[in-house]
Amino acid sequence: MSDLMQIRTMAAILRQGRGLASVAWLCAAAALALLCLGPLTTVSSGAALFSLMAGAVQAGYALRVNFDHALLEAFAATGNDDDPTRLDAALAALGLRATAQAQRSWADRWQGMRGLLRGQCIALMVQVLLLLCAIWLRG
Repeated sequence: MSDLMQIRTMAAILRQGRGLASVAWLCAAAALALLCLGPLTTVSSGAALFSLMAGAVQAGYALRVNFDHALLEAFAATGNDDDPTRLDAALAALGLRATAQAQRSWADRWQGMRGLLRGQCIALMVQVLLLLCAIWLRG
């Protein structure tokens, strides 16, 4: 598979982070409503608060995943099937990457991007579980 096809495929995978972020926003709204609407036990309100914190962590991952998705989309739109040094040069020119850092291959980048998406998924799962615990322990 060519590098350009891999770039487009990875962009499509990272696009899934948008759906995860939407679910996280709904969970955060539910946790906030739970905190505002009713009398809660200490454990239940703590679980709701921790759910909101997990949502904040998820939002941080979502920002990075969305940024990487946008970068890959822009890179794929150029239609050039070449190495990632142009991307590194652009990031360095904007001050988003140190120029002294070692060059990374596409495989290394995929691994990092998948790690970010995995972190987003894990943060969302923790958020949902804590929200369900808060609802269950509501008393």
